[in-house]
Amino acid sequence: THRCFAVSWGCGVIRHALRTLPLPSMPVKETPVKQTPENGVTPSALDTYIVSDVHLGNRHCHRENFLRFIDQLPDAVRLVLNGDIVDEPDDPLAAEDEQIVARLVEESRRRPVVWVYGNHDEKVAIKDPGNIQFVERWAIDGRLLVMHGDEHDGVMPRHGLFKKVFKSLHRLRVALGFADVHVADYAKRWGFLYRVLTKHVADKALRTAAAEGFGAITCGHTHAPVDLTVDGRRYLNTGCWTESPSYYVGVSPDHIEYHPFPDESGRRDSTH
Repeated sequence: THRCFAVSWGCGVIRHALRTLPLPSMPVKETPVKQTPENGVTPSALDTYIVSDVHLGNRHCHRENFLRFIDQLPDAVRLVLNGDIVDEPDDPLAAEDEQIVARLVEESRRRPVVWVYGNHDEKVAIKDPGNIQFVERWAIDGRLLVMHGDEHDGVMPRHGLFKKVFKSLHRLRVALGFADVHVADYAKRWGFLYRVLTKHVADKALRTAAAEGFGAITCGHTHAPVDLTVDGRRYLNTGCWTESPSYYVGVSPDHIEYHPFPDESGRRDSTH
């Protein structure tokens, strides 16, 4: 069956990851998340806001909540879009998604907007991009490295057949009446396999940050919100906007903060 085949391939992915990709050698210390006011963006001296994995064009995108996040950004702060903002650049966007892209272009004319390419939107082309700056990666004052995170994923790109089977299994579940959630949300229910992937990406990201002299690195890609410190170096993952809550990283001259952004009803608990 599809499930048996997926399990078999999943075991192969795990064996590959555990055999070839060292996990952090020190215990992981999770950094407490600072609480965000019920209405959304935290009031502070932040000058940069970082989000990732909005996936405009995907039916699971919480576009209204993302738009609310943009509405609440303080004047003049920098907005960094850390990859996979558009789900499938080759597919036409619905009118409501096009409106959000247009809003990002509009924002770029009154604040700095940086778009870091992800694995989904590396071929994105906007007819009039305004003043959006498109980059492969971004750095803030030598303190924080911003990368989407697919560069650190040495597991899934090696197992294309497994991904196809897994997505087919997910579509079959939905067709049979099971919960229609984003495929990454469904993957989280395969707990051990998903933890191997997220820890693998975190470990490689932290090694990149150490090699390049950064005290912190933020990524997306895995759709798994994480704030952890290993050997004094911090890894933050901003999760995604296809689930609730969504997360963002805020940067001020003195601090790097990590916050949940509540959904329309103010809930912070996950919907899955």
